[in-house]
Amino acid sequence: MSQRPDGGRVAGMTQTATQIPANLLPAARDAACVLPDGRTLGYGLYGATDGPLVVVLDGPGSRGLGRAAAAAADALGVTLLVPDRPGFGASTPTPGRSIAQVGDDLFGLVQSLGFRRFGILAQSGGTPYALALAGAAKHAVTGVAFVGGISPLHERDALQDVTGPMRTLFTLARRAPWLLRPLFGAVARKTRKDPDAAARAYAKDLPEADSTVLADPRMWAIHATTSAEAVSSPSAFVREARLLARPWDVDLGAISAPVAFWVGGLDPTHPPVMSRRMADRLGGAPVDVVPGAATFGMVPVYPDVLRHAAALGDRS
Repeated sequence: MSQRPDGGRVAGMTQTATQIPANLLPAARDAACVLPDGRTLGYGLYGATDGPLVVVLDGPGSRGLGRAAAAAADALGVTLLVPDRPGFGASTPTPGRSIAQVGDDLFGLVQSLGFRRFGILAQSGGTPYALALAGAAKHAVTGVAFVGGISPLHERDALQDVTGPMRTLFTLARRAPWLLRPLFGAVARKTRKDPDAAARAYAKDLPEADSTVLADPRMWAIHATTSAEAVSSPSAFVREARLLARPWDVDLGAISAPVAFWVGGLDPTHPPVMSRRMADRLGGAPVDVVPGAATFGMVPVYPDVLRHAAALGDRS
């Protein structure tokens, strides 16, 4: 493999997603990896420049988790690798590629960067890809941490306790996937027309812990930018949503690294029941429910999450 460098309003915030000052976003060292078959995987490196590696996998098209965790990673001396999955950013669209195959590609990316061991941090739609990567890399993984994981959406009780707009998307992905493309296309057009309004809509009715985090201009910048990026490739987003609603081709038995879950007690999209369900399937992994938090309110636990993923204190 070869690499090439490529080259709202909450608590008084008023900047739009298209007018975010660059210095409010964490610095990213962007590059791309060319796979043996010519496909490209784009990625960004955040946090420390030379430390233990943690691969960060968020929902479709999103670097939000990586950006939000960058300050904690920098303080801990951890390097974050945030890949763009197929069809997003600089990554080549691969319509026929399964979750497990993407996991293999991600492992290839890590190896191309020269890392022998690494941790994994994931949330939301990044959950199955994190599991696939952990299974592919086996003993090379130091730890797997989830901050709002999901369980397979095709299962009968998958949407237990799920509320809000994502319940509609999950339901369509399960029962009427052909409706996702026109629906998401409309959402993408609306977001492009007024990205600030979209960012504010996504941040509506948040618990106090989340609103407090978003009152920080840097966190609002991450949220607004990520909200626009997530809908930048409607076809890729729809494809991932459909994959999430099908059986995941992931071998949980191949995962040997310690796994742990953190989840907001008020998370409407990936509620605690999802983390507990997955924890049971992974041999009783610990689940830490953060009271009063949804998603943005999880930022204060990121240092603990990264310590687990990177196995800080255990560099064997």
